[in-house]
Amino acid sequence: MKRPILLFILLLSQIIISQEKFLEINNNFKEGTRKVHTAFPVVDEATGNFAIFLDDDNNIYGFLYSAALDLIGEFASEGLAKKYEQIIGYSVNGKEIRLFLKDRKDKTFGSILFNFENKSTEETLYDFKLKNEVYVGGYSDASKFHLVTINKESSILNFYVFEEGSEYTKQSLDLSKESFYDNQGAVQHLYTIMATGGSETRFGNFNSFKIDKIDSHSPNSIETTSEILKMYPEKHGFKLTIDTQTLTYIIDVSTEELNYTLSTIEKPSISAPMVNSNSFILDDKIYLISSSDEEMVFSIKSLETGKELKNLQVKKDEEIIFKNTPIIQEGGTYKDYREMEKSSKFLRRLSKEDIGVAVVKSNNDYVITMGSKKEMVRGGAPMMMPGFGMPMGAIVGFTVTFNPTFYAYGSYNSTKATRIECLFDQDFNHKSGDIPKNVFDIITESADTFPKKDAETVFKLNDSYIWGVYNKKLNQYTLFKF
Repeated sequence: MKRPILLFILLLSQIIISQEKFLEINNNFKEGTRKVHTAFPVVDEATGNFAIFLDDDNNIYGFLYSAALDLIGEFASEGLAKKYEQIIGYSVNGKEIRLFLKDRKDKTFGSILFNFENKSTEETLYDFKLKNEVYVGGYSDASKFHLVTINKESSILNFYVFEEGSEYTKQSLDLSKESFYDNQGAVQHLYTIMATGGSETRFGNFNSFKIDKIDSHSPNSIETTSEILKMYPEKHGFKLTIDTQTLTYIIDVSTEELNYTLSTIEKPSISAPMVNSNSFILDDKIYLISSSDEEMVFSIKSLETGKELKNLQVKKDEEIIFKNTPIIQEGGTYKDYREMEKSSKFLRRLSKEDIGVAVVKSNNDYVITMGSKKEMVRGGAPMMMPGFGMPMGAIVGFTVTFNPTFYAYGSYNSTKATRIECLFDQDFNHKSGDIPKNVFDIITESADTFPKKDAETVFKLNDSYIWGVYNKKLNQYTLFKF
């Protein structure tokens, strides 16, 4: 028995060596037995300062650090107003951090200001309530926060802009001159296309949208990328993509000038009455997948020119020669992991379920995942179920949706999709061999050495990934750098 134990210890030591202890935060404010169930970071891109907030559903504990890891300030607050259940963004002004919140119905909004200078908080309830507008998402850009909505049955996007020291302003982008086509070729409002993805099926009054925020430079799962609405946060703006059966609309918004450009990318063509399709953006390219139960087509195009750089096709009776893994099915009724042998079964799933494609760089290569997930509702806004695979910080208390890196990590590690993984070189030629480990694989291996993983978070700081976990016995939050 000694030899296996020794091997386990050696393996464990190698995993631990791969992680670097970054910071230990002693939560000296913590009293009582309430569990710290949520942790979330706020990074000041201008200074490199960052804050870690811990929540036990009774108090919020805030810790502000400099880029050199010097403690700037810390204090405990009674927490957030119970009326609000979701933190949608933030703004930073020196030693002040304001968190923006909304209620469950996406109608009313507020904020709480954490002042690390005088160790105080200040809550604000905003004097507007969405009536003829639908909440789209929140976008944080240093000292400003943008709350984005769309007018019902219109193509008008609204931006409520919050900046510390000023009253919020409301500005709009009118896309009414643009043409948005549904799957039958009829012109529709942007609102309708966002709600249905071009489908004729309508779900109520579209009181909310399901929009996934994408950190495209991190590994992503099919659960994340198979949504028809995706927001790609960037510096001083974001891309909003809407997928219909034959088209991808890309609304590229600059929050500095508050203007936009609209691009329309055609999906790969398939001769079938019903086609399932989706897209993914990484850097200056868009990755497109279309499938019927007879055929799948994968295409890579330049975002700037629309020129096709790669096209791969698979018929249902053909072998998928560009895959580097079996056809993997996870999350089934009877088995959590299965492998499919026939391409026809894979295409059948792609044609009936929520299809998606995800791309991540691996040195000079690309790992491309193609697959689908099964959803009860497609289009509109299916109910967000609590759990680690969803864009939320906790099952109890409030949810946190502004950190797409943590969402990607949680979804990646709880994937329940049917998929293949493929390896391509920098010119998108297929390469044989095993799929290399990515940063989330490495973080997971280290995380699995911990008996408990309370209040996990993952975020980017400079060029590194930071993973954090809470130790209840020591009342200590430890961050590791990868």
